[in-house]
Amino acid sequence: MADTDLAEQLAEAQRLNAWLRAEVERQREMNAELRRAVADLARTFQESLAAAYDAGEEGDIAKVRAVTRANRANWQGYLQQIIQAAQKRPPGGDG
Repeated sequence: MADTDLAEQLAEAQRLNAWLRAEVERQREMNAELRRAVADLARTFQESLAAAYDAGEEGDIAKVRAVTRANRANWQGYLQQIIQAAQKRPPGGDG
């Protein structure tokens, strides 16, 4: 009887260990996605800031507005990407 309890406890510990390893890997993947999204966001922001500055220096207000609108759209897209990555759930898990 005691051997059965130990065997069940060992099996449960092995299942928990496997689940924890899978969860760590899922977290790593999610973190990598978040880092990529943030890096893309920063790069795009720097590029659009430079373009807006150049347009402002040239006195091209229409171009400044266009760059600003494009930047806003890019921000929204990247924020959605970050939110989606953060909300991913493991298959069969509760989060």
